[in-house]
Amino acid sequence: MNRFNCGNAKSLSQDGIRESLLDFHKQWYSSNIMKLTVVGRQDIEQLEEWVTEKFSPIENKDVAVPDLGVPTPYPQENLGKFVKFIPVQDKDILTLLWILPYVQKDIKAQPLGYYAFLFGHEGENSLLSYLKSQGLANELSAGGDHELWSYSNFYVDISLTKKGLENHEQVIEAVFQYAQRIRDAGP
Repeated sequence: MNRFNCGNAKSLSQDGIRESLLDFHKQWYSSNIMKLTVVGRQDIEQLEEWVTEKFSPIENKDVAVPDLGVPTPYPQENLGKFVKFIPVQDKDILTLLWILPYVQKDIKAQPLGYYAFLFGHEGENSLLSYLKSQGLANELSAGGDHELWSYSNFYVDISLTKKGLENHEQVIEAVFQYAQRIRDAGP
């Protein structure tokens, strides 16, 4: 995750990529590490017949999934960075991303959803209402995800005005002040 996260036609056309993908498939395509969910209007017997027919041929190679958190997906030296990208669209977006301990198992508390609701709130006294009042932002969204069964992340995406782009440090400061306010107030 800290070296490669997506590809394009150029990266996928490199010599040896197809063979590497086939080798990956041979090693890891194993029924013991797969899950299947089936939904249909047919009766359970018909669905079971189709599943058995289509998925029984998948070999069980007794694969043991390694700890995907090793090496650390985002080592300490890669955190706390300000990275600029040239946008494809004429839209300036500031993304703040936090790498967190794995919290997907916290089903009852759903901490990422809780914080997404608070940061993403658009009403009076919200982060977005403040940024809009200062002429710094037009939109804001927040959310989180869980990756590789080893870490979670939380993000705040802010669509900046031209003034916001010029004063992105002020926007970042406002986000951290809001986070501190949430922390101080508690649930």
